Amino acid sequence: MILLAQAAAPPAVGPDNRLLFVVSVVVVASVVLFTAGVIFTLLRRSDRRRAEEEKLAAMGTATARILHQIKNPLQTIVLHADLLQNEKMVADPLQRREVADAIIGESQRLVAMLEELSVYASGAQRALSRQPVFVDDLVRQVAANEAREAGGTGVRVDAAGVEQAVVLADAYYLRQVVDNLVRNAREAMAGQEGARLRVTVERDGGQAVVRVADNGPGIAPDRLDRIFQPFVSTKGKGMGLGLAICREIVEAHAGRIEVDSAVGRGTTFTLRLPLYGDGMGAGGALPGLAPEPAAGAAWS
Repeated sequence: MILLAQAAAPPAVGPDNRLLFVVSVVVVASVVLFTAGVIFTLLRRSDRRRAEEEKLAAMGTATARILHQIKNPLQTIVLHADLLQNEKMVADPLQRREVADAIIGESQRLVAMLEELSVYASGAQRALSRQPVFVDDLVRQVAANEAREAGGTGVRVDAAGVEQAVVLADAYYLRQVVDNLVRNAREAMAGQEGARLRVTVERDGGQAVVRVADNGPGIAPDRLDRIFQPFVSTKGKGMGLGLAICREIVEAHAGRIEVDSAVGRGTTFTLRLPLYGDGMGAGGALPGLAPEPAAGAAWS
């Protein structure tokens, strides 16, 4: 019995065995940690490589679009300049005028595109001079100008639903945002029967909400997801920077810009900006209107 009891008892674990067990655990843990560190480093390196590849791809897309947009007007300028070497062409005042107008028009288009690139490139350094601004006055002025521009196109511009709202903003840049959205809507409905452009302003809680809505062709879902990305455009002309610039300016004012669109039903852009005080402009007259942007300052 004594021998059986001794045989069944587990062997005693001495100090050396415990030390060996601890060392084994430490070694295994070290190997696991080292392996995890290597995997983490490889993943980070892969992420950096992927980010660099995406950045290079974006740069390639941007460069290709810039070259494409600049090449077309340059080709037109060269073609018409070559026509001016024709003595018969130069002798005809009407034809000479048409050629000169084409050269001037394409040159102005180039200037506008370079201005757009300059505005986008200077985004990080864009200095805002913020003052209390009556958004309702600004929107009415933009709508009135747009109504004059749209007079011969059949587009009806409606700015009846405008509520008084004051925000702290740079009036010049804020006007450019609204002006660009309104112009884009009008151009999207060119030649459309019953085209209507509606601009509204309302106070919603602590925000001024500006909406630019049209009943135009709308934007396809695959483009809608990328509409605020640079060099993405729904138009054949332009750099595709306009909405990217608009978003930068709105976000610099602590606001946000949203878009809702349905193909065949129209598009609505919504600006949300923090109200200044109670949003009513209490305390007297406030500066609110920016000078009209130059003709070449419109973004595509």
